[in-house]
Amino acid sequence: MIERRQAAKYATPIFYQSFNDFDVYVEDTAFGYVKIFANLLSRALGANIALERVFPLGNRINVIAAAKTELIKANSRKAVFLIDGDLNLLAGENEVLPPNTVCLPRYCIENFLYDEQTLIDIIDEEIPNRSINEIRQSLDYSGWLIRSLEPLKKLFIAFAVARRLGSGLKTVSSGYSSVCLNGTGEIDLHKVDNTVNSMIHNLNSTYGNENVNKAMAFVIEQINNDVCFVSTYVSAKDYSLPLLIIRLRSICGTKAPNINLKMRFSKKCNPDSLASVAESIKKITGLQ
Repeated sequence: MIERRQAAKYATPIFYQSFNDFDVYVEDTAFGYVKIFANLLSRALGANIALERVFPLGNRINVIAAAKTELIKANSRKAVFLIDGDLNLLAGENEVLPPNTVCLPRYCIENFLYDEQTLIDIIDEEIPNRSINEIRQSLDYSGWLIRSLEPLKKLFIAFAVARRLGSGLKTVSSGYSSVCLNGTGEIDLHKVDNTVNSMIHNLNSTYGNENVNKAMAFVIEQINNDVCFVSTYVSAKDYSLPLLIIRLRSICGTKAPNINLKMRFSKKCNPDSLASVAESIKKITGLQ
């Protein structure tokens, strides 16, 4: 059952029906994210589909509950309910999702915001006296990705094991500052090792080595080695994107708030990464 305040949020789209061909409900309520989602999804869906606003409901539980309510109502107006991939991509889903719900194939919407060219373009706008090649070398995106892969993979596998076991241990909420080494967004390997070792020790003490090993094996089995682990399974909200923004700032010195940079990313990044999401939305809404 949707609470009264939540029901009011769910009713808001009636005022925007002339701007949207259908309605999209999401988790994120943070400032600016309505525009970020709309920018990304409208670009991925194409110019022939109108989507100027999405509607935040607060969290995964609220979105799924609203999706189930929508199915019961059988409203003639089409609606899509979008949830984050989250640690569930590795730890597994706890329930079958309603057919009008789309789970992002990456951790969260921020995971679709960044790529090398987008970062280079933003830096280029801030320091126009340097060539693209100079900026590319300074950013060293591929090098940063290579150096970050193993520690972030180790960290998020441990986080997913903790989620799989239902431990309640603090995971992604620790944030990028818990692993950041310096002002260029590099990762401190010792901090990562200490976090992972402490977490696995706590899990072993609580659940036993055998159960932890089973959970670990399950999580590793979920990894798709054909995709980039960092851009897919690592929280870009809490880890990868903040670290890359630190790196960006170290090169161009921009003072723009993170939310403003994310807004710019949403208008510049390659929307092809959202192709599967766009296709799922079109299928649900009958706009294929």
